[in-house]
Amino acid sequence: MKNILITGGAGFIGSRLCEKLYEKGYNITVLDNLSPQIHGDNESILFGKIKNKCRFIKGDVRNQEDWKKALINQEIVVHLAAETGTGQSMYEVEKYNDVNIMGTAHLLDLLA
Repeated sequence: MKNILITGGAGFIGSRLCEKLYEKGYNITVLDNLSPQIHGDNESILFGKIKNKCRFIKGDVRNQEDWKKALINQEIVVHLAAETGTGQSMYEVEKYNDVNIMGTAHLLDLLA
C-alpha cells in the first residue's frame, strides 16, 4: 500500500482524511504542529482520533529538517498545513505568510 504524508493531518480536514485513508489500508504519516489555537493545551479530540492510525511527527512546515524527516519514503503528499483565522491574519501577517506561503515553498524546494 502507498505511503502518504498529510501535513496539517491533525486538523479538521486532515484528521478526517487520515481516518478515511487508514480505513483503506494506506500507510499514513502526519506532520502537524498541534497549534494551541486548534488543539488547545491538551490532546484534542481531532488528534485523539488519528494518533493510533498514523506515524505522527510534531513539526513545523517552516522547518526544512521537519520536512526532510516527514518526506522519507513518501509516495504521495497532501499539503493541508496552514494558519487559519481571517481576523488574526490581518495583524499577524508575517506569521501567516511564513506558514502558508513559505512552508509550501520549502516543500517545493525539497521536491525539486
